[in-house]
Amino acid sequence: MAELEKPSLLEKVSGNLVTEVALTSIGALAAFPLAPLLPVLSNSLANRRHKERVEKALTEINETLRKHETTLRDLSDSQFKIINEAILTILQTTEDAKIEYLKDVIRSNVENERVPISFASQVSRILRDISAEELRFLIENSRYSTIVFDLEAVGENELKVEANSEQGAIVTGLISMGVIIWASSGWDSVGRYKF
Repeated sequence: MAELEKPSLLEKVSGNLVTEVALTSIGALAAFPLAPLLPVLSNSLANRRHKERVEKALTEINETLRKHETTLRDLSDSQFKIINEAILTILQTTEDAKIEYLKDVIRSNVENERVPISFASQVSRILRDISAEELRFLIENSRYSTIVFDLEAVGENELKVEANSEQGAIVTGLISMGVIIWASSGWDSVGRYKF
């Protein structure tokens, strides 16, 4: 019978809690990759707040992932992609609300999401680019069937948005990401969009 190989030093160290905490800290520091090149910016209060924010988020994500350790072994490629992209996005995010949304994405993805890999790629792009304000807009207004720009006649289930307003800017950003699209292809849909 062949003798099992002893774990390498790397394997022993990588399973250590102290190493995991250190890697979390390195991940938080990596959130601002230009820090060595821009010492003035890296010494700013905003950078310190960002490091703390990211460190806290990574620690919470690590706890979530530990709770689902057995599930993680069977992750699909799409689940892995979305979780990985959400973590990478957290490293670059300064909005607390967006970090909370991203942690929810990770949690729900581990627990019950099963999406095709092509959809995972789209979701990943949206996660990187969307702001917390745009996410909030989607959550609060997805009950409407149509979004209408500056039209006089607005139906009961339509959300009227002024083009030159804050909401208009949010909708325009969501259109550019492909989250909001034309309501239909005819001339009658000019100024009308849907989720």
